[in-house]
Amino acid sequence: MISTDGGDEELRRRDDEAYIKWLQTKAEEISATLKKLDPYRINQIIKSYEQYLNHPAAMHVPLEDDEEERIKQLVGSDRLENIILLKTKAFIFAPSILAPTEDSLDYGAAMYRRFSLHGLWFSVIAMNEEYLKSATKNMLRYMLEHELAQGEIYAELAGHNVKSLSSEMKGVIHEDARRKAIQWSGISDREVEQESQLIIDLSAHHPLVPVHFASASLFKYLRENWEQVKQFGCVSQNETEKELERSMGKLDEWADSAIKSFKIFFKVLKREITMTGAEYGVVIV
Repeated sequence: MISTDGGDEELRRRDDEAYIKWLQTKAEEISATLKKLDPYRINQIIKSYEQYLNHPAAMHVPLEDDEEERIKQLVGSDRLENIILLKTKAFIFAPSILAPTEDSLDYGAAMYRRFSLHGLWFSVIAMNEEYLKSATKNMLRYMLEHELAQGEIYAELAGHNVKSLSSEMKGVIHEDARRKAIQWSGISDREVEQESQLIIDLSAHHPLVPVHFASASLFKYLRENWEQVKQFGCVSQNETEKELERSMGKLDEWADSAIKSFKIFFKVLKREITMTGAEYGVVIV
């Protein structure tokens, strides 16, 4: 019998190479937008990227008390029980779920993630700080409902032992969550369009990071702030979660890989923005 381990490793290597190439292309595209900003703002954004790279966990910080209270008033404290609420100055980007070509991007002001750490499961919602300040009450409620709805759908799928999803299925989940968020928030179609435009406008003036790196940052945050976050942990609720919990042992390796990929992304981005790098700091070599 011929082992398939080598073949699997080759497939992973090709996937990694394709992802890196995609990140480099997106870095060039994103830099074209950031170049339009004034030099002072470009310098601020570059420094933010450098801070994220040097200390990924520091990309996310807890909400202020008034911010957390506002969020809880919008959707109810009971629905956010055991969910860690964080904020960041960065926006996230990923290949578009709904667009027909791989060249299209989805920009995000928030994301919901679950991680297993030290035998406990942690749920985290991370939001963009500027979006929190700029969004209307309806927009903010819509965003929160969308993240919670997606979290509930994925949890239900996990309970049915669904471990991997196609791009098409992810699109179905996204659209289902979007419809639920519209219904539960009461937001109008017009304001949904305005919310999308707000994210696009804000993302053109702030750091944009790959969603994998943002997720890795959250995981590193949990690791570094264990004493503060352990109270939010929950034990596995079913056999699927117990099985996934065991496979989560590779999260450190995954997070480190995402950070290395981000370094490559940033190197291309800074080169494209600054030409030599000397204008805004030390050249990355």
